[in-house]
Amino acid sequence: MNGAAILTQSGAAASASGLTDTLRVPVRSGEMVVDVWRARTATQAAPILLVHGWGGTGSYWRATAALLSETTTVIVPDLPGTGRSQPVRRAQNMYDQVNALRQLLDYLKLDRVQVVGHSMGSAMALLLADAQPGRIERLVLTSLSFFVTESQQQIYRVFMGAFALTMVFRPSWLENMPAMWRMMAARYFHRIPDDEAILRQGWSDYLRLDYGTAIACAKNAADSSIPKAGATIRVPTLLIACRQDQVMPVENVAYTAQTIPNCEVAWIDQCGHMPMIEQPDIYHAHLRRFLALE
Repeated sequence: MNGAAILTQSGAAASASGLTDTLRVPVRSGEMVVDVWRARTATQAAPILLVHGWGGTGSYWRATAALLSETTTVIVPDLPGTGRSQPVRRAQNMYDQVNALRQLLDYLKLDRVQVVGHSMGSAMALLLADAQPGRIERLVLTSLSFFVTESQQQIYRVFMGAFALTMVFRPSWLENMPAMWRMMAARYFHRIPDDEAILRQGWSDYLRLDYGTAIACAKNAADSSIPKAGATIRVPTLLIACRQDQVMPVENVAYTAQTIPNCEVAWIDQCGHMPMIEQPDIYHAHLRRFLALE
């Protein structure tokens, strides 16, 4: 059964055969593995595409997908070069991954979709909406802010350069070191979750990233094309920002929202870079309201 046929199955059929289907979608890099969560009770709401950020995979969207798929189809890819979407024919940069998302929408024959991005996945959501303006109905940008000054961009580049060096040494035995999970988590969470399975999964996803893809995407993160794309967006947009985010400069949130027309901001307190894990009830309430799922 192809992807488009899966999207048209009824909620009853989904209940009979399981809530998710896993597709292997042909893209230029090879194959992109995509989980499709079929609506348990179908409505007129457009399908939702969840786009993960740098260093991760679609795995951290699991709880979000389970919730949102109550009333609409939810599509969760592992971007090329991450997770199950490996190996790739060559290193994929951020623009290659955006193109893979466009190919995914073509494969599923979707003429309308709502997109929820996280971190670099939010930047990709903006670039996708800019390239496919008639296809994207609504955007949710999570933990994203534009760089305002050249010095901010330079600090980011220095940080990512140092991070790239650490990625050279990623032996498999590191996966079994809880101290490493927690050291990585300290940057992404305000309060580190007690659920070690979540921390281990995130650490495992990072260790398995395609090195060339990770470096190429990191180099794109400060590109001026991202705010330029944001300035062209005309669809309703929600920017969800977290007060204790240590990854993105929260002082630039107001500038980011002003750059994107028709953009509203929702703040989450006591939360770091990953609100879907650290403050899921609040985060999911914002999604359900904005995506008109209630």
